[in-house]
Amino acid sequence: MVGEQPPDTNQHVHQREIFYIQTLSAHIFNERNGSGTRSCGKFTRSNEQKSEKKDHTARKAGLMSRSKQLDILICILPKVSPDAPTAGPSLLKSHCQAAGFTCEVVDLNIKLYNAIKGKMDQDQYWFTNDRIWRADDLKLSAEFSELMQESKDTIDDWIDSWRKLNPRFIGLSLLSHMSNAMAIYLSREIRQHLPDVKIVWGGASVGDWARALHQDNLVDYVILGDAEITLIELLKGNLDAQGINDFKSTQLDDLEIMLTPNYDDIDWQEYDDVNENQKPVYITGSRGCVKKCTFCDVANLWPTYRYRSGTSIANELISIRQKYKRKTFMFTDSLVNGSMKSFREMINQLSVYRQIDNNWRWSSQWIIRPIKQSLESDFALMWQSGCRYLDIGVESFSQDVRYHMGKKFSDADMWHTFALLRKYNISASVLMFVGYPTETDTDHQITLDTIHRLADLGYLTRNDQGQRLNLSFSSTCMITKDLPLYELVKDELTNHKSSREWDYRSNTLAVRLQRYAEIYELLQELYTDKFMSKYAVRNLLHHHRLKTMALSRPESPQLP
Repeated sequence: MVGEQPPDTNQHVHQREIFYIQTLSAHIFNERNGSGTRSCGKFTRSNEQKSEKKDHTARKAGLMSRSKQLDILICILPKVSPDAPTAGPSLLKSHCQAAGFTCEVVDLNIKLYNAIKGKMDQDQYWFTNDRIWRADDLKLSAEFSELMQESKDTIDDWIDSWRKLNPRFIGLSLLSHMSNAMAIYLSREIRQHLPDVKIVWGGASVGDWARALHQDNLVDYVILGDAEITLIELLKGNLDAQGINDFKSTQLDDLEIMLTPNYDDIDWQEYDDVNENQKPVYITGSRGCVKKCTFCDVANLWPTYRYRSGTSIANELISIRQKYKRKTFMFTDSLVNGSMKSFREMINQLSVYRQIDNNWRWSSQWIIRPIKQSLESDFALMWQSGCRYLDIGVESFSQDVRYHMGKKFSDADMWHTFALLRKYNISASVLMFVGYPTETDTDHQITLDTIHRLADLGYLTRNDQGQRLNLSFSSTCMITKDLPLYELVKDELTNHKSSREWDYRSNTLAVRLQRYAEIYELLQELYTDKFMSKYAVRNLLHHHRLKTMALSRPESPQLP
């Protein structure tokens, strides 16, 4: 930020917290990744006095002046955070244009979010009730159907505008299972009103479950996996290309071929400043993960960890900063420090650029590395490069539990990281969950004791620069059959009724709920100020749903 001082000065800087749901969105219209041109040219300060609205209107006028039929319209589907567009569609727009095809991007998520403002409860639909957007067994929920009925005029306007655009293809971006209901509903609308338009589905949520919809002719083409190459082959008419309707996920081998996303279709003024995130731009430096955690499905999406050079990542961020004047950048990577060589190259180059333009910041997910790999100079340079917030997947304060998970860093490694974050004024969310199958009462007590120790040492209280650690306990442990964890525990797993309802030895649902309640009460006691965002509120509501579930069972504890 303008006027920021390094940690060793007396300048007091209030570091705003950045909360967001990290999605694994590198699949077709969801995850973005791009290196752009190899050089961003001279480092020059952007003219931030220009109106974003004026720039957007001019760009749209140029796009609408074409006489050729639009090749593809790519739609960002609800529900995602209303603070920014997902980057995949804009990334694919760049690739389509480079291949000679026309493409436009429309963010239906923010348009619907704004359309219901003042008419319906935005918080209910976007922050508190995810189930509305799901389509379990391909059925739309009553709440979702009610939302669509109330939004009929809005949907009709969309269809009318698409009829005028007359695209050859409409691509629907399914970021997560919370996009499934909208994808089914819109595909039906397109089939009815625009029967000549071909419908394409892609995204991290698309899987074998979509096969039946393809066979029923609701969807013409389904793309699984990275789509930067596959989508171009579809537009060329190469329908036998790998990744088209074969329901086999594809992964790019070389991320350096990626282009910088084109956000010319995006009107940033439409977006909401959720949690003071200042309408961020998403940046992706890698796909996959260097870890193979038992509870995580990233390896199912991207079996091999791939990453870009630090130079290409820095060039993309700087290019977007200069062109679109964004102030907040969020990495979608599972971990920004997967390749330390690339990471150090990136933060070095960003630090140089910030010497002439420092009115921006970045945040990311992060893994704790062994002390020998966690150099103090890295943390100093992170701050200088604009890093102000990290999401760190610790998951459990019991070292034994972490090792079983596949997170093989020691307690000493963890405390080393915490100390350096505080020294260099980088805030962090420590991501946790309760009730891993091997977690014992002793492990749970270690977690409680560690929380007390963090509070006693001042980590949970803002320092004079605004830095602190936020402990984020999202839920009780979930087990699904597609996770490596299931294979490890299935022989002793009983009462497996759902992802959260299962028993493993003495680790029952009632036990996990009791532990969750104890942690919840402790955090309420130790955090003396209000820091929770709308997303954090979801955790509290989840707690109350768990409480209701628990109280319906005779053996369950009484939760607060």
